[in-house]
Amino acid sequence: MKSINKIESELKNSNNDFIDNDLRPFLRIPSNTSNKEGIQKAKDYIIFYINSFSEEIAEYQGISNPLFLAKVDGKIKDKLLIYMMYDTQPISKEEDWICDPFGAEFHKLDYPLDALGDCIIARGAYNSKTPLICFLNVVRELKRNNRLPISLLFLFDGEEEIGSPTLLKFIEEKKNMFKDCIDAYYPSTKQSMSGNSILKLGYKGILSLTIKVLSKNKEPHSAFSAMIPNPAADLISILNLIYSNSEFQIRSLKKSYDMTKEEELILNELLSKLDIQSIKKKAGILQTRENDAKSDFINYLFNPTFNISTLKSGFLEEGLKNYVPNEAICNIDIRFAHDLPVDVLFQEIKGKIEEFSKSSKSEIKLIKNLGYESSRVNKDSLLVKSLIKSALNLGVQTELWPISAAAAPLSKIQKILGLNFITGGLGIGGFAHSANEFIQYDSILNTRLSYYYFLREYSNLHKEGDYC
Repeated sequence: MKSINKIESELKNSNNDFIDNDLRPFLRIPSNTSNKEGIQKAKDYIIFYINSFSEEIAEYQGISNPLFLAKVDGKIKDKLLIYMMYDTQPISKEEDWICDPFGAEFHKLDYPLDALGDCIIARGAYNSKTPLICFLNVVRELKRNNRLPISLLFLFDGEEEIGSPTLLKFIEEKKNMFKDCIDAYYPSTKQSMSGNSILKLGYKGILSLTIKVLSKNKEPHSAFSAMIPNPAADLISILNLIYSNSEFQIRSLKKSYDMTKEEELILNELLSKLDIQSIKKKAGILQTRENDAKSDFINYLFNPTFNISTLKSGFLEEGLKNYVPNEAICNIDIRFAHDLPVDVLFQEIKGKIEEFSKSSKSEIKLIKNLGYESSRVNKDSLLVKSLIKSALNLGVQTELWPISAAAAPLSKIQKILGLNFITGGLGIGGFAHSANEFIQYDSILNTRLSYYYFLREYSNLHKEGDYC
């Protein structure tokens, strides 16, 4: 018991120093996926950090960025796979930030987030460099005191923001390297503004596409539009073949998702106490499709989404120019809770485009950027039980969600490696992929403590043989 209290005391007493000397320097590294220099610095920072307590570190060159693994021995020889990402989204509009996106400065946010007090503002503060370095710090403290309860295999992904292409190929080709792993965990900061822990029992699948429509013309005057192909018009027609009038026009996603009985029970329990308005405020949502908050939330979790993130063609400067563009391009992401092979979805869309191409004079290119299926974890699994117990150790209640509206390549880890996979942990943050991404300063201590308790609770349940 004394050694346990010692670890807790060390984590509490060192928190301010950890934030200033470990976390903030890491957040100042601009490690967006395409920034090779920033990626290299982030990778070097992590390797230097873990070098003192890792038994083995191995690096593998990725399609874009390195993937690396580290083995850390604990008292239990079975390994818990720890997935982490060290790349981030880029900064699109720096003028929208209240400070330098890589300054890791302290600021208060506008209402209603002003209630959080001081927050650290930085790209990656929430997604997900703060959880990464917090977890590594806890492991370092446990190893220093010879108290790490279970062996770990760290898997650091430098391409998560572009769909983890190296990771997905790597675990398929090197799956024997993970044979001693019993579960997989992604440390994160998942607390609501009310303080409850948010634990989501799965993720949507995703298919990301680029569609390019081209002609051989040199953008002639629009008076010729009746006699020449118009890539912009053709692109609109293609999009309407996939999705129109707020509905999918493809067979695999036209039918609504059917919730399981367990999902219905979890959802009803969640809705009985969930403050949906606070979720919308935190996300900056002012307008929704439905007038009923409950319907909005169910749609958010389970409806398939069709999102056009890029749509570009024609004259994009100020003023008017009447001509026929010779190129149109769009980027689309489709997210789905359905139990649906992503290749089935892709082939159906490809078939629609090939059929349209027969009557079009434009050249049409369909590019699959990434894709993976939805994933689930049992609410009675060791991972879920351990996260709930670790939150209770800090007086925090857990809200179980049947699924996350986001997507993550967890299904591949489950399918290929046969491991349960979950993400969770304490800490309050937000604005992932957006301006003013933040982590609440006062919640960082609970982030570190929750990871310590999770490792302890998971190891205890594993020793007791409480498997699911």
